[in-house]
Amino acid sequence: MRLIPTLLFLTFGLSAVLAQDPKAGAPAPMSEEVRKMLLEARDLRVKQRYEEALEKLDAIEKIAPNLADLYALRGDIHLAPRRRDFDMALQQFEKAAQLQPGSPLPQFNLAEFYFVKHDFATALERFTKLTTDFPKLPMVIRHLVHYRRVLCELKLGHRPAAEQIIADQFTFMDDTPAYYFSKAALAFDTGNQAGASDWIKRGLQAFKPGDCEAYYDAFKELRWVPDMDFAPEAAAPKKP
Repeated sequence: MRLIPTLLFLTFGLSAVLAQDPKAGAPAPMSEEVRKMLLEARDLRVKQRYEEALEKLDAIEKIAPNLADLYALRGDIHLAPRRRDFDMALQQFEKAAQLQPGSPLPQFNLAEFYFVKHDFATALERFTKLTTDFPKLPMVIRHLVHYRRVLCELKLGHRPAAEQIIADQFTFMDDTPAYYFSKAALAFDTGNQAGASDWIKRGLQAFKPGDCEAYYDAFKELRWVPDMDFAPEAAAPKKP
Protein backbone atom coordinates (compact mmCIF):
# COMPACT_ATOMS: atom_id res chain seq x y z
CA MET A 1 0.00 0.00 0.00
CA ARG A 2 0.99 3.64 -0.35
CA LEU A 3 1.08 4.94 3.21
CA ILE A 4 1.01 8.69 3.89
CA PRO A 5 0.03 9.05 7.55
CA THR A 6 -0.69 12.37 9.18
CA LEU A 7 2.55 12.45 11.13
CA LEU A 8 4.60 12.12 7.97
CA PHE A 9 2.43 14.68 6.21
CA LEU A 10 3.37 17.17 8.92
CA THR A 11 7.06 16.41 9.05
CA PHE A 12 8.42 18.42 6.11
CA GLY A 13 7.90 21.83 4.65
CA LEU A 14 5.45 23.17 7.21
CA SER A 15 7.70 24.26 10.04
CA ALA A 16 8.02 27.81 8.74
CA VAL A 17 4.30 28.07 7.98
CA LEU A 18 3.36 26.83 11.44
CA ALA A 19 5.79 28.97 13.40
CA GLN A 20 3.20 31.58 14.39
CA ASP A 21 4.05 31.97 18.04
CA PRO A 22 6.65 34.71 18.69
CA LYS A 23 8.12 32.43 21.35
CA ALA A 24 8.88 29.83 18.73
CA GLY A 25 12.53 29.84 17.88
CA ALA A 26 13.62 29.85 14.27
CA PRO A 27 14.01 26.34 12.85
CA ALA A 28 17.52 24.99 12.99
CA PRO A 29 19.35 25.83 9.74
CA MET A 30 19.33 22.93 7.31
CA SER A 31 21.99 22.40 4.71
CA GLU A 32 21.06 21.16 1.27
CA GLU A 33 22.88 17.91 2.06
CA VAL A 34 20.80 17.32 5.20
CA ARG A 35 17.56 18.26 3.47
CA LYS A 36 18.29 15.76 0.72
CA MET A 37 19.02 13.05 3.28
CA LEU A 38 15.80 13.83 5.15
CA LEU A 39 13.78 13.52 1.96
CA GLU A 40 15.49 10.21 1.23
CA ALA A 41 14.64 8.99 4.74
CA ARG A 42 11.04 10.11 4.28
CA ASP A 43 10.78 8.23 0.97
CA LEU A 44 12.18 5.09 2.59
CA ARG A 45 9.61 5.41 5.36
CA VAL A 46 6.77 5.77 2.83
CA LYS A 47 7.99 2.56 1.18
CA GLN A 48 8.02 0.92 4.66
CA ARG A 49 11.77 0.30 4.46
CA TYR A 50 12.05 1.23 8.10
CA GLU A 51 15.53 -0.03 8.94
CA GLU A 52 17.06 1.81 6.00
CA ALA A 53 15.17 4.96 6.96
CA LEU A 54 16.45 4.72 10.54
CA GLU A 55 20.00 4.24 9.33
CA LYS A 56 19.65 7.37 7.20
CA LEU A 57 18.34 9.31 10.20
CA ASP A 58 21.24 8.09 12.34
CA ALA A 59 23.60 9.48 9.72
CA ILE A 60 21.74 12.80 9.75
CA GLU A 61 21.94 13.01 13.54
CA LYS A 62 25.73 12.92 13.36
CA ILE A 63 25.63 15.97 11.08
CA ALA A 64 22.70 17.93 12.54
CA PRO A 65 21.85 16.64 16.04
CA ASN A 66 19.57 19.59 16.85
CA LEU A 67 17.20 19.23 13.91
CA ALA A 68 13.62 18.71 15.13
CA ASP A 69 12.46 17.17 11.84
CA LEU A 70 14.94 14.34 12.38
CA TYR A 71 13.30 13.29 15.65
CA ALA A 72 9.77 13.84 14.34
CA LEU A 73 10.38 11.45 11.45
CA ARG A 74 12.16 8.91 13.63
CA GLY A 75 9.22 8.99 16.05
CA ASP A 76 6.82 8.48 13.16
CA ILE A 77 8.75 5.40 12.04
CA HIS A 78 8.60 3.90 15.53
CA LEU A 79 4.85 4.59 15.56
CA ALA A 80 4.25 2.85 12.21
CA PRO A 81 1.65 0.05 12.39
CA ARG A 82 4.18 -2.72 11.81
CA ARG A 83 6.50 -1.46 14.56
CA ARG A 84 4.48 0.32 17.25
CA ASP A 85 7.29 0.98 19.69
CA PHE A 86 5.41 3.52 21.79
CA ASP A 87 8.26 4.19 24.20
CA MET A 88 10.73 4.99 21.45
CA ALA A 89 8.20 7.06 19.52
CA LEU A 90 7.32 9.17 22.55
CA GLN A 91 10.99 9.75 23.32
CA GLN A 92 11.59 11.05 19.81
CA PHE A 93 8.51 13.28 19.73
CA GLU A 94 9.41 14.80 23.09
CA LYS A 95 12.92 15.50 21.81
CA ALA A 96 11.46 17.31 18.80
CA ALA A 97 9.21 19.32 21.12
CA GLN A 98 12.21 20.35 23.23
CA LEU A 99 13.95 21.63 20.10
CA GLN A 100 10.87 23.59 18.94
CA PRO A 101 9.18 24.66 22.20
CA GLY A 102 6.92 27.27 20.64
CA SER A 103 5.93 25.41 17.48
CA PRO A 104 2.62 23.59 16.93
CA LEU A 105 4.28 20.94 14.77
CA PRO A 106 5.73 18.75 17.55
CA GLN A 107 2.64 19.38 19.68
CA PHE A 108 0.47 17.95 16.92
CA ASN A 109 2.71 14.91 16.72
CA LEU A 110 2.47 14.36 20.48
CA ALA A 111 -1.32 14.66 20.36
CA GLU A 112 -1.39 12.19 17.48
CA PHE A 113 0.81 9.83 19.46
CA TYR A 114 -1.83 9.58 22.19
CA PHE A 115 -4.56 9.22 19.58
CA VAL A 116 -2.77 6.25 18.01
CA LYS A 117 -2.23 4.81 21.48
CA HIS A 118 -6.01 5.11 22.07
CA ASP A 119 -5.53 7.38 25.05
CA PHE A 120 -8.35 9.53 23.77
CA ALA A 121 -8.70 11.71 26.86
CA THR A 122 -5.07 12.85 26.65
CA ALA A 123 -5.24 13.19 22.87
CA LEU A 124 -8.39 15.33 23.13
CA GLU A 125 -6.77 17.57 25.73
CA ARG A 126 -3.70 18.08 23.55
CA PHE A 127 -5.61 18.65 20.30
CA THR A 128 -7.90 21.14 22.02
CA LYS A 129 -4.91 22.98 23.49
CA LEU A 130 -3.49 23.27 19.98
CA THR A 131 -6.60 25.11 18.83
CA THR A 132 -6.35 27.62 21.66
CA ASP A 133 -2.57 28.07 21.59
CA PHE A 134 -2.43 28.40 17.79
CA PRO A 135 -5.78 29.80 16.60
CA LYS A 136 -4.40 30.80 13.19
CA LEU A 137 -3.26 27.40 12.00
CA PRO A 138 -3.60 26.94 8.23
CA MET A 139 -6.96 25.40 7.39
CA VAL A 140 -5.46 22.13 6.17
CA ILE A 141 -3.91 21.59 9.61
CA ARG A 142 -6.65 23.24 11.67
CA HIS A 143 -9.28 20.96 10.18
CA LEU A 144 -7.19 17.87 10.91
CA VAL A 145 -6.92 18.98 14.53
CA HIS A 146 -10.66 19.59 14.90
CA TYR A 147 -11.39 16.32 13.08
CA ARG A 148 -9.25 14.46 15.59
CA ARG A 149 -11.19 16.20 18.36
CA VAL A 150 -14.41 14.88 16.83
CA LEU A 151 -13.07 11.34 16.83
CA CYS A 152 -11.79 11.59 20.40
CA GLU A 153 -15.13 12.92 21.64
CA LEU A 154 -16.93 10.04 19.95
CA LYS A 155 -14.60 7.42 21.41
CA LEU A 156 -15.11 8.97 24.84
CA GLY A 157 -18.88 8.72 24.44
CA HIS A 158 -19.41 12.46 24.01
CA ARG A 159 -21.47 12.47 20.83
CA PRO A 160 -23.16 15.87 21.42
CA ALA A 161 -19.71 17.48 21.83
CA ALA A 162 -18.54 15.86 18.58
CA GLU A 163 -21.63 17.10 16.74
CA GLN A 164 -21.03 20.60 18.07
CA ILE A 165 -17.45 20.66 16.80
CA ILE A 166 -18.67 19.65 13.34
CA ALA A 167 -21.36 22.33 13.38
CA ASP A 168 -18.91 25.00 14.52
CA GLN A 169 -15.93 24.12 12.34
CA PHE A 170 -16.95 22.39 9.09
CA THR A 171 -19.22 22.82 6.08
CA PHE A 172 -19.54 20.89 2.83
CA MET A 173 -18.08 23.92 1.02
CA ASP A 174 -14.73 23.78 2.85
CA ASP A 175 -11.45 23.21 1.05
CA THR A 176 -10.79 20.03 3.06
CA PRO A 177 -12.72 16.73 3.35
CA ALA A 178 -13.18 17.20 7.11
CA TYR A 179 -16.96 17.66 6.84
CA TYR A 180 -17.48 14.42 4.91
CA PHE A 181 -15.22 12.28 7.07
CA SER A 182 -16.67 13.73 10.27
CA LYS A 183 -20.13 12.77 9.05
CA ALA A 184 -18.77 9.30 8.30
CA ALA A 185 -17.43 9.14 11.86
CA LEU A 186 -20.88 9.92 13.26
CA ALA A 187 -22.28 7.05 11.21
CA PHE A 188 -19.54 4.65 12.32
CA ASP A 189 -20.26 5.62 15.92
CA THR A 190 -23.81 4.26 15.61
CA GLY A 191 -22.78 1.17 13.69
CA ASN A 192 -24.15 2.52 10.41
CA GLN A 193 -21.51 1.07 8.11
CA ALA A 194 -23.46 1.79 4.94
CA GLY A 195 -23.99 5.42 5.88
CA ALA A 196 -20.32 5.81 6.80
CA SER A 197 -19.22 4.30 3.49
CA ASP A 198 -21.53 6.67 1.63
CA TRP A 199 -19.98 9.72 3.33
CA ILE A 200 -16.48 8.43 2.56
CA LYS A 201 -17.42 7.99 -1.09
CA ARG A 202 -18.79 11.53 -1.18
CA GLY A 203 -15.52 12.81 0.24
CA LEU A 204 -13.54 10.94 -2.37
CA GLN A 205 -15.74 12.32 -5.11
CA ALA A 206 -15.25 15.89 -3.90
CA PHE A 207 -11.51 15.73 -3.12
CA LYS A 208 -8.39 14.12 -4.48
CA PRO A 209 -7.41 10.82 -2.84
CA GLY A 210 -4.25 12.39 -1.44
CA ASP A 211 -6.34 14.98 0.39
CA CYS A 212 -8.37 12.22 2.05
CA GLU A 213 -5.65 9.85 3.19
CA ALA A 214 -4.92 11.52 6.53
CA TYR A 215 -8.65 11.40 7.33
CA TYR A 216 -9.13 7.80 6.28
CA ASP A 217 -5.96 6.81 8.10
CA ALA A 218 -7.61 7.82 11.38
CA PHE A 219 -10.44 5.38 10.71
CA LYS A 220 -7.89 2.61 10.31
CA GLU A 221 -6.38 3.51 13.68
CA LEU A 222 -9.85 3.19 15.22
CA ARG A 223 -10.39 -0.19 13.50
CA TRP A 224 -13.45 1.20 11.74
CA VAL A 225 -12.22 0.40 8.23
CA PRO A 226 -9.81 -2.02 6.58
CA ASP A 227 -6.56 -0.90 5.05
CA MET A 228 -7.03 0.69 1.66
CA ASP A 229 -4.72 1.99 -1.01
CA PHE A 230 -5.72 5.33 -2.50
CA ALA A 231 -3.02 5.12 -5.15
CA PRO A 232 -4.35 4.93 -8.70
CA GLU A 233 -4.26 1.50 -10.23
CA ALA A 234 -1.37 0.85 -12.53
CA ALA A 235 -2.29 0.65 -16.16
CA ALA A 236 -2.47 -2.88 -17.49
CA PRO A 237 0.42 -3.75 -19.79
CA LYS A 238 -0.44 -3.48 -23.45
CA LYS A 239 -0.73 -6.74 -25.29
CA PRO A 240 1.76 -7.15 -28.12
